[in-house]
Parts: sequence; structure tokens; C-alpha cells
Amino acid sequence: MLTQMIFPSILTDSLDLVQEQLNLVQGFVSGVQVDIIDGEFADNITIHPIDLQHVSVGNLTIDIHLMTNDPINDIVECQSVPNLRAIIAQIEHMPSQKDFIDHVKSFGWKVGLSLDLYTPENEIVDDILKQLDILQVMSVKTGYQDQDFQQSALEKIKQSAERLKTLNPTCELFADGGITPITWKLCKEAGATRAAIGHDLWSSQNIAESFQELLY
Repeated sequence: MLTQMIFPSILTDSLDLVQEQLNLVQGFVSGVQVDIIDGEFADNITIHPIDLQHVSVGNLTIDIHLMTNDPINDIVECQSVPNLRAIIAQIEHMPSQKDFIDHVKSFGWKVGLSLDLYTPENEIVDDILKQLDILQVMSVKTGYQDQDFQQSALEKIKQSAERLKTLNPTCELFADGGITPITWKLCKEAGATRAAIGHDLWSSQNIAESFQELLY
């Protein structure tokens, strides 16, 4: 049975590696998250959304996680992404959260906002929180995989879960960064409903066993 709780996170500048990782998780998950970094928001550069038109995603849905300056400028390019489910973007270099949300929704996709490790959760006000399909809390500094989970994120997840329970109970609450079976359990206990997981999964010698460990 495909899990809708775990979203493998793909962060690379290699389209071949994107395809390889998509192939690895077919049959285990319903969707993946693809990280897009422009070299300005963080000192790293990945593929662009338009590049994904050249990969085969099978039955997987794609969530795009934009770590870019003024991410509203990247939305149109996302039309090239096959099976696009959602666009999630970091708020730190986003001039208008409302404009971003409205623009994504105009295409019919789910919309999400993401909080970097040191960004307070109250940077997203109640009226904006009510409009989200996805709220993502980073438990590492954005930009790179293979970082250690930061326990400080748990309080932010807990606070976010409490706000969502009242304001937007159907919103998906993602934990992203340093996710392992142990840290995912902590995030779930704090209120997270989804996990974006990268390095721990891709470094596994047995993908099937890794998913079993994450789910039980």
C-alpha cells in the first residue's frame, strides 16, 4: 500500500539522479518532493522545474519546494512539471505571501509555505494560515541534505499543529530535514502529519526496509 505520509525529497543538479531516485521509490509512496534552489537563497544550485518535463514520474505526484528569491517568479515554469500536486516555497525571501498563494491557486495546485530553521512560526499570520494546503517546518537550515536534525524545530511543529487544529485542520503539516525513523517519531508526536526525507533514505542499502522502519 502506498504511503501518503512520507515524501522522498530530491535535491540535485543531475536530471539522471532525479530519474534514478524516482524509480527507486515507485510503489512505496504516492508522491515526492523536489527541491529547487537558485544559488541565491542558499549557496547551492539544483535543476529547474522546467527540467522535470524530461523525466518519467509514473504514478507519482510531484511537490515542488522552492528555495528561491521571490518564488512567485518560478510558478509559471512549474507548468512543465508532470503530475504536479503542490508548490511549497520558503517565506524568507517572499515579498507577499498572499500574492504567492493566490498565484499558485490560480493554476489549481495545492499551495504551501515553509519556515526555515530560525524563522518564527508567527511569521505566518492567522489569515494566511487559513488559506494553506501545506505548512512545512524545516528542522535543518535550508539548502543542503545530510544535515543533523535540530531539536529546536519540535517546538515550532507543536505550535504550528496547535494553530492548525483551530484554524485549518485539513492542512498538511510537513517536517523537513534530518528525518530518520527516530526523528520522524518525534515529529509525529509533536503533531507533524507528513515527512520530507532525503539523505537517510537515499543512503539506505534497502529502500523497502527503510520505509518499513519509517512507518512502524
